[in-house]
Amino acid sequence: MIIVDGQSNERLVLDGAWFEKQRGAQSVTRTPAATFRGAQWNAIERRVSLFGREKERLAQVTLTFEGSGFVGFVTEEAKRPALEALVAALETAAAG
Repeated sequence: MIIVDGQSNERLVLDGAWFEKQRGAQSVTRTPAATFRGAQWNAIERRVSLFGREKERLAQVTLTFEGSGFVGFVTEEAKRPALEALVAALETAAAG
């Protein structure tokens, strides 16, 4: 089982053959991992406060699934390796 926590109280869970996106511990999307088709990555840098100088670096990924659209997810840059591991596991599941 791979779990990655993100912004806005969201979480991605890959549990065997199923992928799920949760928001506030409630399932938002649940789809078979074998339907995974691809991932699009973006690096985001934004200010922590409106007028502050401090910035945070985020990783954004959009996951595409056959028949069920896409799932967007944003997390801290430090959690990107866990997110890459989740995407690699999805690619393995999709390959067969």
